[in-house]
Amino acid sequence: MSGGKDDGHKPWLQELRTQLDQVDGDIIKLVAKRFDTVDQILKAKVGHTQGIRDPERERQVLAKVEAIAQSVGLSGPLARKIFAEILAHSVTRQAATLSPLDAGARIAYQGSPLTYNHLAAQKYAAGQGSTGDFLGTATIREAVERLAAGGVDVALLPIENTAAGSINEVYDILREREFHIVGEETYKVDLCLAGPAEIPLSGIERVHSHPLALDQSSLFLAALPGARRVPVVDSAEAMRLVAEANDPTQAAIGSPEAAGAFGLAVLRRGIGNQDEILMRYVALAREPAAFDARIPCKTSLILTTRHEQGALLRCLQVLADYALSLTKLESRPHPNRPWEYMFFMDFEGNIADAKVADALDELRTQALFLKVLGCYPVKAKPAEVVASGVRNAGAPTIPAVTTSDTPSAAAPATVPAAVRRPRDHGKHHRLVDRAERGDTLVRVGDVLIGGTGFTVMAGPSLVESKDQIEATAAFVRQHGAHVLRGGVFRPGAGPGTFTGLGEAGLDLLVAAGKAAGLPVVTEVLAPEQVRAVAAKADILQIGARNMQNFALLAEVGKVDRPVLLKRGLSSTIEEWLAAAEHILAHGNGQVILCERGIRTFESATRNTLDLSAVVVLRERTHLPVVVDPSHGTGKRAYVTPMAFAARACGAHGLLIEVHPAPDQALSDGEQSLDFPGFAALMAGLGRTRPA
Repeated sequence: MSGGKDDGHKPWLQELRTQLDQVDGDIIKLVAKRFDTVDQILKAKVGHTQGIRDPERERQVLAKVEAIAQSVGLSGPLARKIFAEILAHSVTRQAATLSPLDAGARIAYQGSPLTYNHLAAQKYAAGQGSTGDFLGTATIREAVERLAAGGVDVALLPIENTAAGSINEVYDILREREFHIVGEETYKVDLCLAGPAEIPLSGIERVHSHPLALDQSSLFLAALPGARRVPVVDSAEAMRLVAEANDPTQAAIGSPEAAGAFGLAVLRRGIGNQDEILMRYVALAREPAAFDARIPCKTSLILTTRHEQGALLRCLQVLADYALSLTKLESRPHPNRPWEYMFFMDFEGNIADAKVADALDELRTQALFLKVLGCYPVKAKPAEVVASGVRNAGAPTIPAVTTSDTPSAAAPATVPAAVRRPRDHGKHHRLVDRAERGDTLVRVGDVLIGGTGFTVMAGPSLVESKDQIEATAAFVRQHGAHVLRGGVFRPGAGPGTFTGLGEAGLDLLVAAGKAAGLPVVTEVLAPEQVRAVAAKADILQIGARNMQNFALLAEVGKVDRPVLLKRGLSSTIEEWLAAAEHILAHGNGQVILCERGIRTFESATRNTLDLSAVVVLRERTHLPVVVDPSHGTGKRAYVTPMAFAARACGAHGLLIEVHPAPDQALSDGEQSLDFPGFAALMAGLGRTRPA
C-alpha cells in the first residue's frame, strides 16, 4: 500500500489509509478487551486448584477461528497463527498477575540500547507487567556484579542461541555464583542489513556488527565478495558507526529497531543462516522466587552423577518415574577435574507441587551433587498451542504447557502407583541411609575415597612456611599418602597463639600439593570462607567444633566440592549423621565422615577414639568413613597403633598429622608424627588388613 511522491494528489488513497488506521485501532482495542476478559477469568479461578491453561479449550478456540476465517475468505492457518500468539501471551499475562515483577524493576543486560539483549529485556519486563528500568553493561560479568551488589533487581542473560548453541559464560556463572533463575524469555533475532541510504548491495565494502551476528549471517555475506567484515562490540554500536560515517560503502547488521533509531535504511531483512534464530534468556535474581502452583513452571538444576555405570540413567529414571518431562540435558566439563562432567537439566514442573519436591528428594539420593538453579514460569510458545493434545500421546505426563482463558476441567496428571516413591517423613536421615544406595565413592583428582580402597591424608596441623609444607608434601607423597592435609585457619586458638596463615597459607598448601601431585584438604571455619577456599582446595574440612554449625553445613552443601565432616566433641552417631544429612539435603552428596575422638571421663588421652563408630557407620550409611588418630589420642606414640586398628575395623582411610620437626611445631606438635614415624606407619599399614 506504499505510495509515491504524489500521494498527496490522491485523496482517495489517503482516505483508505485512514480507514485502515481505524480498523487497526479497533483490532487493538478488541485484543485489549479479550485480555481484560482473561483477567476476569483468572480472578474467577481464585480458590480453585485448576491450572491456568486448558489445552482442550484452546484447541476449540483455534479450530473455531480457523473455520470463521475460511468462511469469510481469509487464510485459516494465518488466523490460527495470530490467535496462537494471543493465547500464548495470555498465560504470560496470567502468570505475571499471580507473581508480578515490580512495576519499576531494575533490569541489567549486556550491551547498549537497541541491541537484541536490550530488546529482550524490554519484552521480558512487558510480559511481567513491568515498565522496567534498564541498565546496559559492557560485559555479562558486569551485569552479574551489579546484581550481586544490589544495583539491579534482575540480570537478564542470554543462555543459548538456536544457531550458535549455549553461552558457556552464563553456565559458568550459574555454577559458580549463588543466584537464582526466576524467569526466562525468548527473542527472535531478526538480522537485517542496514545502510545510510538505499544503496546497491554490490557497492558495500565494509559490514559492521557483533562477531556472533557476522557469523550467523555468513552465507549472506559470502554473496557479497567485496564486503569486509568489521567486528564491533555490539550490533547497536555497528548501526551508530555506519550512521555517523554516512558512507554508502558501509553497512551494519543488527535489529530493524536499531536501524530505525539511527535513521538507517533497511537494505535486506532475514539475512541469517537459518530461517528462524531464537535467543533464550534467563532472568537471575539474588533470591529464589515462589510461584503459584497453578502456573506451569520449569525447574533447572545442575547434577553431578556418581562414578559408576548407569548413574546418569538412574537420575533420568527418577524424572520418568515421577512423570516429569525433561526439556534440556547438556553436559559441561567439570572445572579443574579433567574428563569429569556435570549435567545441566531443565524439566517441566513447579516446586510448589509435592510431586516435584519428592522427585528432587529422590534425585538427591542418586546424585553426588545437585544444585537447583531455579523454578520459574515456562515461556509460552505459540507452537505448543498448535500441537496441544498430540504430545506424549498414550504416556503418563504432566499437563501440557498451554495457555488458557477458562477454568480447566482437566484433572492433573499423577504419578503411576507402580513407580511412585513417597517420602518417609518419619525417617530422619534418608539421604545418608545405606538402604537408599550402595557405597558412595568420592573422587578427588585420581583418588577414590570409599569402597574397597584405603586413603591416607597426611600433613601438618597448620601450614607454617613454604619450606615446611613443601618438605612435608614431598615426603608424604614419597611414602604413599594420597591427599595432603594442612590447616590455614586455626579454630579455637587462644590469645597470642598462632592462628594460621589464612589465604596466604592456602596458596602455599595448594602449590605444595601441585608440586607433589597431591590433592589438598583444609578446614573452613565460616560460611563466607567456603566459596573462596573451594575455588582452590580439593576437599573442605568441617572441624569438630563446627559439626552443628548449620549455616556452614548449608554453605558447603551448595558447592561442588567433597566435604570431610568431623564428629563433634560430644556428639552421638545419630547427631553426626544428622549433620551429614543437612549437607546432602542442600545438594552435596560428596561427604566423608571422620571419627576424631569424643570427650569422655577418661583423661589418659586427649580424646577417646571411638572405633566402634566405624563399624556402626559402615552398617548404617553409604558414606565413606575415615579416622583421625592424631586428634583421637593426642599423643604421638599412640597414633600408629590406633591407625592400624582403624584399618583393621574397616575404615576407608586415615587423617594423620605429620611435621618435619614436631617438637618445634606451632600447633599440635605432641600428636604429630615425624618423617621416620610416618614412614614406619605407611610400611605397617600394608600388613594390616580389615577383619
